[in-house]
Amino acid sequence: MMSEKILKDVVIPGEEIGVIEEFLPGEGTYVDGNSIRSMLFGTAILDVNERKVRIKPLLRRSPLIIERGDVVIGEVIGMKKDVATIVIRRVENKELNLSNPFHGLLHVSQVSDKFIEFLSDAVRVTDILRAKVINLKPPYQLSIKERGLGVILTFCPICQSPMSIKKRKLYCLKCKIQEKRKISTRYSINFKL
Repeated sequence: MMSEKILKDVVIPGEEIGVIEEFLPGEGTYVDGNSIRSMLFGTAILDVNERKVRIKPLLRRSPLIIERGDVVIGEVIGMKKDVATIVIRRVENKELNLSNPFHGLLHVSQVSDKFIEFLSDAVRVTDILRAKVINLKPPYQLSIKERGLGVILTFCPICQSPMSIKKRKLYCLKCKIQEKRKISTRYSINFKL
């Protein structure tokens, strides 16, 4: 006998429903770190016997928020040697700002067609990126290989001022330091997220 309980009447894509220590992820959900998040606009329902949470869609046809090929704007929030974690804040071609952002991953192999040994030569924590989604489900795999993709805004690690471009490198006018990144053709110190 199945016993179900409504956890939340309305959830939106990206909203946290619980943690993996509490429930198992079910239909219409995805795991992000330790969090179980909704993929859909719907109702969060818990199967009490199986301790599994699922999303019952509130729309007949739930639209995908992020799809393969979408160009997104996000902020680098974490880095390892070959992978950066990105919080996706905007879907560019849909003019959609996300109140509950999704997460993406940028692997060093998706930065350039040329060999890059260290991902930190292309992006760093707090950089704002313009990237393309290359898979269908969260966490989204991102690429910045194309010319218009890459860092669109970064800040000086010393004074936190937006850095300018000088001779294809980033330069802080106040601190006089230079840094290297994979810079987008759309880089602007006036960019607003």
